[in-house]
Amino acid sequence: MFSQLQKKINSFFVLVVLFGGLAAAQDAGQANAPFNPQSKLITSYLVFGPRAGFGGVFQDQAEFSKKIEDIFQGGPYYPYYSVFGFNFEWRYLLGQSSDHFALQVLITAMGIEQSILLPSAALLMGYRHHSGLEFGAGPLANLGGMGVVLAVGYTFVSNGVYIPFDIAFQIPNYNFKPAVTILSGFNFSIE
Repeated sequence: MFSQLQKKINSFFVLVVLFGGLAAAQDAGQANAPFNPQSKLITSYLVFGPRAGFGGVFQDQAEFSKKIEDIFQGGPYYPYYSVFGFNFEWRYLLGQSSDHFALQVLITAMGIEQSILLPSAALLMGYRHHSGLEFGAGPLANLGGMGVVLAVGYTFVSNGVYIPFDIAFQIPNYNFKPAVTILSGFNFSIE
């Protein structure tokens, strides 16, 4: 059992490094682009900040507890959880407006209220309208497996601080039952 947990943890961190490396390579490629006065450069910048929230899995408590007990000792476990984490977001502005595409790397720890630490990482690609409405989708990985997450939300801006409120839906597959997570936090821009 320990070797299975070790393999899952190693795979999780490889995915986190891979996602972060891909995002950094994309930024580096743009920074090293040759100067061409005819081409319009895409303005991009990075924001980062903490996240907190809660969620629930649409699964019977006994079934959920058994799955978590395969990873952690103890129990019983319940199909709701707290979420704490950190968000890195690369924003690519569209023209002269504040509309932008966003590439987010979200690294979280879930289930702390149940005395477990379930690390999770998601890479979301999306769009944010200048009104604050946003949506995105991307892969999700944790010790339970890999899946896809869809998110929609709204970001308020106040004095240079971005305050998002998002609802994420985990699409069910072989590894995951459907789940809903509500997250908020704040972001600061890196100039």
